[in-house]
Amino acid sequence: MIRKIPFIIIAIVLTLFSCKEIKKETIPSEKVIAKEGFVFSELVSKSGKIVFEEYYNGKTRDSLCDVQSLTKGLMSILIGIAIDKDYIKNVNEPIEKYFPEEFKNLTDKKKREITIKHLLNQTSGLSWKGYLEHQEWLNSENPISFVLEKNLENKPGEKYNYNSGATHLLSAIISKAYGNSTLEFANEFLFNYLNIRSVNWQKRNKGYYDGSGLGLKMKPIDLMKIGQLLEKKGNWNEKQLVSEEWIQILFYENEKSSTKWGLRNSKHGFCWYQSELKGNKINYGMGYGGQFIIMVPNKELIIVTTNNHDTPNGINQQIKFLNAKLPKLIEKYGS
Repeated sequence: MIRKIPFIIIAIVLTLFSCKEIKKETIPSEKVIAKEGFVFSELVSKSGKIVFEEYYNGKTRDSLCDVQSLTKGLMSILIGIAIDKDYIKNVNEPIEKYFPEEFKNLTDKKKREITIKHLLNQTSGLSWKGYLEHQEWLNSENPISFVLEKNLENKPGEKYNYNSGATHLLSAIISKAYGNSTLEFANEFLFNYLNIRSVNWQKRNKGYYDGSGLGLKMKPIDLMKIGQLLEKKGNWNEKQLVSEEWIQILFYENEKSSTKWGLRNSKHGFCWYQSELKGNKINYGMGYGGQFIIMVPNKELIIVTTNNHDTPNGINQQIKFLNAKLPKLIEKYGS
């Protein structure tokens, strides 16, 4: 009996080792990204159902992630709802209507031509030097005046120039039109229906919730709900939360301008990007560092990912995902 024990032990060890190897082989290939310290989440929805959902580097389903400029895409949806509900007349309204006090101090009368649509399309004409403006803008006593007092470098509507400060004005416009905060508006007409119960949304100076992309945290699963709402043309559980007409406008190619950001040959307008990848039309929202809501309409596919934004390598993270990871996900889940 004693002489047989070593053979039993050896057999058990070999069995355990074999099981371990089998387990390693059956792990979905997506999980290898857990080795990359900047990845927080990855979710995939196919035909309205989540088929992959994983969290990494200490994040869980309940973790709030900084969505960066995906905030802008949310702003465009809320503007559409505000128009549907008659709080805002249309996108061609001059923004002077909402900022009469700030406009009183402006000497360039051509700024009166700036409309809500120009803010949505990054064509206000106001000077903005990208991230170089961010810290001074965040620290400014009046973030709205800070934006409006910038030189008018181009006629409104004439030239695309990505302007996060200008997008923040959309949040203030929603608050002024609604008579309460942007968060209250979002809760009443959007979040409550989508069962989005937990967000961390910062206010800028003067009290308006951030619309720039520098102050909103959401759960990745809730970002997926936003993508699914867009996929369903604004309808959620048989209720039209935002008009189908507005959803079409968000992704209407003629309303978009060429941009250097994102996928190659991308266009951007109404706060959403559009491009093609291996013959597939791609509609997507993007935030610095690799925060994505990606829709592939002909595949009925939605991909959400969040990554660390607190890094100087954010652009590289975005490029790495778009060029290396995204094509593999579409190939795997798009069939």
